[in-house]
Amino acid sequence: MNFIRIRRAGVLLGAGAAAAVALALAPATASASPADLVAPLLNSTCTFNQVDAALHDKAPALASFLDQNPSYKDELRAKFELSPAERQAELDQYLKDNPDAANQAASDPRAGGIAAAIQQVADSCHNY
Repeated sequence: MNFIRIRRAGVLLGAGAAAAVALALAPATASASPADLVAPLLNSTCTFNQVDAALHDKAPALASFLDQNPSYKDELRAKFELSPAERQAELDQYLKDNPDAANQAASDPRAGGIAAAIQQVADSCHNY
């Protein structure tokens, strides 16, 4: 799967870089659309700092990747400055412009790992 395409789709969620990295780090078997994968954080009212803290606690490999790649982390931070509706609109537009990204994400065998990691972060981010 093209890392850049998935990273962009993920970043639009707010967990964007997180979703992209989770593809590389979280083996699992499932099938889901990019919107399904990122929905828990796409709709989150957590701040970036809360999400970042939850990532460090619940998905340390993902957090480490973001820490080592400041541009991805900055992109993720910028998405959390948008409202959930604005994030959704950006993701919708990206997927409309890049239909192959949706197909690739849906067929990637690691999608279940992405969804699980994002759900854990979304479920816990308000605790930070």
